[in-house]
Amino acid sequence: MRRTSSCTTRQHSAKRRKRGLWLVIGFSLVLFALQRFDQSIRPLTRQVIQYQCRAQAVRTIQTACNSILEQNSTLYDSLYTIQRDNTGRVQSVAINSARINALEDALVKQVNQSLCQQLLPLRIPLGTLTGIQLFSNLGPEIAIQAQPLSLVSSQVKSDFSQAGVNQTLLEITVCFSVQIGALLAGEVIPVDAQTEVLAAQFLIVGEVPQLYAQTGGSTEKA
Repeated sequence: MRRTSSCTTRQHSAKRRKRGLWLVIGFSLVLFALQRFDQSIRPLTRQVIQYQCRAQAVRTIQTACNSILEQNSTLYDSLYTIQRDNTGRVQSVAINSARINALEDALVKQVNQSLCQQLLPLRIPLGTLTGIQLFSNLGPEIAIQAQPLSLVSSQVKSDFSQAGVNQTLLEITVCFSVQIGALLAGEVIPVDAQTEVLAAQFLIVGEVPQLYAQTGGSTEKA
């Protein structure tokens, strides 16, 4: 009886060791498969994250600019001056640099605040990262945190163009640039986002001398 009990114990012990070995092998195979899968989709993952992050940053910048321009119409005041002769003919058009700087500062401040407060975690379906069209937008979502890595830099451009007979269109555009960081599995993926916002548009009635039409140029801030 003792010999039978001892054999049974050894058999159970061997089975447990064998089962444990298979569990270790199975776990190792799963880890290996996950690692290979991660390596295969990581380049596409980076591309998707960069695209989504850039699109979100651009939307946030444009929304912030539109919001402050709608709420503060005084930012449009005295952005340019017109000098006319005794007959009312336009002699020159000059950009008011101080007012342009005030407009730019207000936009940049609002954009920086919005990027810090309104950048939400990116949620990307796992199926999208496989690169298979059939699985696009399917599967559980991966949450990826995004945040600014730098303050917004800006550049103001003023442009005159012919809008009709004796009519000139003045457009003031602000170009924004910022670097966003997306955190993925301990890795920070930098994303450069740029966009242009049409801050002001004026129609000047009267012939504008070409010599003065380029007055104003552009300025840049960081």
